[in-house]
Amino acid sequence: MTESDRPASEPQLLAETTATLRSIAGYRLLRKIGQGGMSAVYQSYDVAAQRPVAVKILADHLAGQPEFVGRFYREARLSRVLEHPRIVQGYAAGFDAEVGKHYLVLEFIDGPTAHEALTHIGRLSVGVVVQIGIDMARALAFLHERQYVHRDVKPDNILLHPDGHAKLADLGLAKRLNDDSQLTSIHQGVGTTYYMPYEQAVNANLVDGRSDIFALGASLYHLLTGDVPFPGATHDEVIREKWQGSFRPLRELNPSVPPAVAQLIEATLACDPRARIQRAEDLAAALVATGLATPLPMWGHASWNNSSGAAAGHDESPTRVDHAPPAAPPGNGSATAGFMPLPSTPQTPDAARRYPWSGVVGVGVGVVPWVAAALGNVWT
Repeated sequence: MTESDRPASEPQLLAETTATLRSIAGYRLLRKIGQGGMSAVYQSYDVAAQRPVAVKILADHLAGQPEFVGRFYREARLSRVLEHPRIVQGYAAGFDAEVGKHYLVLEFIDGPTAHEALTHIGRLSVGVVVQIGIDMARALAFLHERQYVHRDVKPDNILLHPDGHAKLADLGLAKRLNDDSQLTSIHQGVGTTYYMPYEQAVNANLVDGRSDIFALGASLYHLLTGDVPFPGATHDEVIREKWQGSFRPLRELNPSVPPAVAQLIEATLACDPRARIQRAEDLAAALVATGLATPLPMWGHASWNNSSGAAAGHDESPTRVDHAPPAAPPGNGSATAGFMPLPSTPQTPDAARRYPWSGVVGVGVGVVPWVAAALGNVWT
């Protein structure tokens, strides 16, 4: 479940409940820089540490729901423990009894999300998207090396830093591999419909690092084309598109994208994890080898926010029009009921057939190890 899975009235409710809030836990709230169904985010300043910070406040209507409170504090804990230059760092968290709200203090990024950038200026340049891909792949490689998967990579969780790089946000759905005890009440379909891979839609525990690679590939595709690779009007429709492995070749939507970049991104979007690029560090290295990365522009919050101070441009976009899975799976109620079976052999999309793996070798990263891994691995 994501912020976008909440009913449309809840962001309005959250706006009303935080409209008169001026400070929390000693942090003065300077201006609102983001808002969703789960939380509102404010710019503030940490006087003791002498640094700007972002303060995220959990929505009142979720404060009594253990799974969402747990996710909130999980993000707080992991953002402090998993420290990396391309991951948003957390500083503090707690409950302010005086105002009755849960809060999380994070590193302040004076820039928009990748989705806000896409909404305001249209599809991003190849160089910028390649840089975003490198930064996100390196952040994911760091998480995967420590046996964590993010499970919610999407343009809304990619923050564009004015230093020319991108940072990965929101570790609230991150899961330690082989740990079945966490987020037990929201296993099915956890994540964001347009970006999560098929296996994650069936069961959010059925993921590994290759699931994050799919989500990153879907995000980069969206940033380059303005379209998500697997559109649909309902959650089930989107997931069936992913099972079929059919998407429009990236260069049909944006011919300016070099074939090498298109091939790399399309190599992340196979339904079967064994047919994808297998490791985030390999994806990062391949993107670096294209030589196309350019620093991100210095986009500040001030020019991206609407008159109310809330981040603009979310409500009518694919990132925000996610479709939650049914409360109970259709059919007999089993975890996979109502969904097509997972493929027993690697499924190669038509687009991937048009752009064979051999073309990827030209960008400087050997493909043979990935193919060998895909053929030799057993997906569990």
